[in-house]
Amino acid sequence: MNKVFPLLLFCLVSFFSLDAQIELPNRNQALKELQKRGITEEEFKARMLERGYDIDNIDPLSTNLAALQTEVEQVILELEQEKAIETLEEDIVEAQDTLKEIQQDSVEQVADETSKASAERIRQLVNQGIPLEEAIAIELVESSTTSLPDAKIYGQHIFRNKDIAVYNSAVDIRPPDNYILGVGDKITILIWGASLENATFEINKAGFIQPTGMQRINLKGVSYQKARDLLRRRFQERYRFRPEEFEVTIDNARTITVNILGEAIQTGSFNLPALNTAFNALAAAQGPTDIGSVRNIKLIRADGTSQTVDIYKYLLNPTQVEDFFLLNNDYIFIPVAEKTITIEGAVNRPFIYELTSGEGLKKLIEYAGGLKDNALQSIVQIKRFEADEEIILDVNLRELNQSGRDFELQKGDVVSIREIAKAYDNFADITGAIDLPGQYEITTGMRITDLIQKAILSKEARKDKAFLQRRNLDNSVQYIRLDINELLSNPNSDQNVQLQSKDKIVILSLENYTDDLTFSVSGAVRQPNTHPFDPDENLTVEDALIIAGGTLPEATDFAYIYRKDAENRRLQQYVPINIKAINENPNSSENIRLQPYDSLVVYRFNEFIDNAFIDVQGAVRKPGRFKYDVSLNLKDALLLTKGLKLEASLSRIDISRLIINEDETKTDIITLEVDEDFNLIDGTTFQLMPYDIINVRKAPEFEFQKTIILKGEVKYPGKYSLINDNEPIAQLIERAGGLTDEAFASGSTLYRTAESVGYIVMDLEEAMKKDNSIYNYILKDGDIIEIPKQKDFVSINGATKAKEVYPDKILRTGRLNVPYHGGKNAKWYVDNYAAGIGEYGRRRLITVEHPNGQIEKSRFFGLFMSYPEVQKGSIITVGRIAEKEIREDNEREDVDWGKVLADSVAQATAILTLILLIESR
Repeated sequence: MNKVFPLLLFCLVSFFSLDAQIELPNRNQALKELQKRGITEEEFKARMLERGYDIDNIDPLSTNLAALQTEVEQVILELEQEKAIETLEEDIVEAQDTLKEIQQDSVEQVADETSKASAERIRQLVNQGIPLEEAIAIELVESSTTSLPDAKIYGQHIFRNKDIAVYNSAVDIRPPDNYILGVGDKITILIWGASLENATFEINKAGFIQPTGMQRINLKGVSYQKARDLLRRRFQERYRFRPEEFEVTIDNARTITVNILGEAIQTGSFNLPALNTAFNALAAAQGPTDIGSVRNIKLIRADGTSQTVDIYKYLLNPTQVEDFFLLNNDYIFIPVAEKTITIEGAVNRPFIYELTSGEGLKKLIEYAGGLKDNALQSIVQIKRFEADEEIILDVNLRELNQSGRDFELQKGDVVSIREIAKAYDNFADITGAIDLPGQYEITTGMRITDLIQKAILSKEARKDKAFLQRRNLDNSVQYIRLDINELLSNPNSDQNVQLQSKDKIVILSLENYTDDLTFSVSGAVRQPNTHPFDPDENLTVEDALIIAGGTLPEATDFAYIYRKDAENRRLQQYVPINIKAINENPNSSENIRLQPYDSLVVYRFNEFIDNAFIDVQGAVRKPGRFKYDVSLNLKDALLLTKGLKLEASLSRIDISRLIINEDETKTDIITLEVDEDFNLIDGTTFQLMPYDIINVRKAPEFEFQKTIILKGEVKYPGKYSLINDNEPIAQLIERAGGLTDEAFASGSTLYRTAESVGYIVMDLEEAMKKDNSIYNYILKDGDIIEIPKQKDFVSINGATKAKEVYPDKILRTGRLNVPYHGGKNAKWYVDNYAAGIGEYGRRRLITVEHPNGQIEKSRFFGLFMSYPEVQKGSIITVGRIAEKEIREDNEREDVDWGKVLADSVAQATAILTLILLIESR
C-alpha cells in the first residue's frame, strides 16, 4: 500500500464503495465498470487531469480520500450526462431523418436546427443542476408545438390555454406546508442570532439527514410544516436561537415519475419535480381529450389507494390543489366523461358541462355562472333523447327554487334558457312643462291627477289645455283633450280617468305660444348685443341705449333703426334717430318706441372720414405708409422711416403730390434738398399734404464693393474686391500672383451667382494669353472662379465592354480611369482601354466632357465619323440606346460605307467615260 499504483482502480473502487475498508479490484474490473457506463479510460483520465489528478501517479496514503471520492463522482456524473445528451441529440436527428423523406429541403434544415436547439436547452437545464431525465421531460413538454383544439367540455380550457404551469427544479418556488418530503429533496437550514449556521442536506435513500454532531433526523414522508417544527426542536438541542431566527427552505425538490393513462392528450410517464401536484402533471400531459372527464380523474397511489380529482372543485376553490401532491410512481387515470350536458341561452357562461351523480339543473346553472338578469325562469326547455326519439320538456325553474327541489338531468340533455322578450309596460309617461318628466309605475286605481302630482307641474305650464295620448290595440294613438284646471279643482271629474299601460300625458308650456321677439343695439355703444323684446312695446330708443351701456365718445349725434316688416322680414325700413335731441330732451319726438326685430345702429365719426396717408420710399431705412396728420412735415416723415441709408442723396428728394380740382386730378413733382438733420437748405418748413409720395433718391455713382471668390491653384486664393466695373479674369489672376505650377488651367470653371446664371464655359489658357479673348470675361459681383490641380488621367463611362476585362473593384465608381495620351481621340480610348463599345452603345453617341465643363459630341460626315479630341481630366461617355431600337440601329451601323464609296466612284467613272466618248465623236 505504500507504493505508487494506478489511480484508476482506486478511483472506481472509491466511487462504488463508501466502506471504511476498501478492497481494490483488478484493473480489468474497473475498465468494465467504465465501459458499462459508456466511458473510455482516456476520457476518464483526461477529465481527472483537468481537475488536477494524474491517475497514474497518486499516493493513496497522502491523498484526501473524501475529496478524491467527490471529484470522481462528479467526473463520472458529468461524463454520463454528456453521453446521454449526445445520445438524445442523435436520437432526435434520427427521428428528423425519417421526416426528411417526406419534407422539402427547407423543412429539413429547420428540423435539424430544432434538434440541435433542443439538445442545447437540455444541456443548459443540466448545467443548472436539474437531473438529466427531468431536463428531457421538461424539454419534451415545452417543445410541444401541437396546436390544441378549443375545449369541448368546460374545465378542459385550463390545460389547453396553459393556465396551469409545470414547475421544474430551476424554478424558485416555495412549497406549501402540506408538501410531503422524500428521498432526494435538498433542505437548507439557516440560523442567525446568537448562533450562526447555514447548511444544506439531502434526504438520503434511507429517508434521513445527518447534521454534523447530531443524531440523524428521519424526514421521509413528513409534511413540510411538520419537518420545520421537528428540525427546530432538534437544532435547539445544539444551537441557541429564537423561533423567528430559524428558517428551513427546500432548495431542490426531488424528481418523481408520474404515469398518466386514459383520455389524456399525451399519455405516458413524466419525470417531474415533486413540487408539482396532480393538476401540474395533467398540464404536462396537456389535459383530457375532447371526451375525457374533468370531474372523475383518478389519482392512484403505489399502495393502491386513490383520490378523485375534480377540476370544477379546483375552479371554485383553487386552494384544494394542495391536497393532490404526487409521490413517485403515482398513476393518473382519465376516464371518458359520462354525463355531459349542454346549456345555452340566458346564462353567463353557456357551454358543455360534466355533471356527477346527484347534480341536477340547479347545479348546472351554478357551473354556468348563474342566470343573466333577463333570464326567463318560468319556462326552461330541455331537449332529450328518450326511447329512440327526441323530446322537449318544460321546467318551471322559479317553482323549483321555491320548493327546494331540483330537476334530474340525463346525459346528452340540451338545456335552453330563454331571455325575457317582452319589455316592461306597467308605466305611464308624462312630458312637457313639468319638473320631473319621465316614466312612472302605474299602481292599482292610479288616475291622471295622481301622476301630475308626482311629476309636479311647472310654473310655465298651460293649465287650460293638455292631452292624454292612449295607444290602441293596433298601436295607433288616440288623443284625449284635458283641462288641468278642472282636473285639479275637481278630482272626481269624468276627465280624471284611470291610467292604462303606456299612457302619455303631454303638458303644454306657455312659452311654446309666444314668439321669440328680439331687438339689437350695435355700433358705437359700450355693450353691443341682442336682447329680448318687451311684448308690451314699452321700450324706447333711450332705454335701448341705456341697456347697451350708453354711446362711446366717438359716436355720432345720429343713428338709424333698421326696421323689418312684421309680415315680411325681407322688407326693411330705415328710421333716422337724432341722439343729440334725445339726450337733451327724453320726451323728444325722436325718442320713439321700439318694435320687434328693430336693429339700432350708432355710427362713429371716423367712418365718415377718409383715411389719408403719405408714402415714404427710396433710400430710407424703413420705407412705409403713414397715417396723415396736418402736424406732419418732411423732417417728421424721414425720422419715422428710421432715417436715410448710406447711399441716400440729400440733394435729391422728390415729392409726388396729388392735386384735386373740381373736374380733374393731376400730379405735381416737388424736388427738395435737406441737410444732415433733415432740415431744408433754405431754412423753411415743408408742409406735407394727404397722399404725398416722398422718394429719397440714391446718390449717383454710389455702390458697395463687388467681391468675387478665387479658389484653387493661384498663389493667393481667396476673396477679391473688383477694382472697377470692367475688370477681366486675366487681370484678376495677375493680381492673385498668377497660377501655381500645379494649376490645371484647362479645367478651370466660372460660376456666376448674379441673376442665377450658373456655370459659364471658360478657356482660362486662352483668356490669359489674349486680352481680347472672348473667354476673358468681365467679372461680376459674386462670381466664383475655381482652378483645379493638374490631372493626368482620363475617365471612361457608359455603354462599353469594360466589365468584360476589369474586376468589379476597378469599376465600383461606375468610371474607368486611365492614363492620358496626347493627341488621341475618344474612340481610341474606348477601344484601347474599355474593350470597345458595348451592345447598347453607339459610336455616334460618344461625347467628351472637357475639364472646363464644355461637352463635345462625335460628328458624322456621311462617309466617316469624327471623334472629339481628349484633354487631361476629360470624361468620355459612350451613350446607350433603348433595347427596342437595337435592330434598326444595327442595320444603320452595319452599312459598309467603303463599298458604298467604291460603288459611287465606279458609277461616276462610267458616266465620265461615256461623256468623253460622246465628245470624241
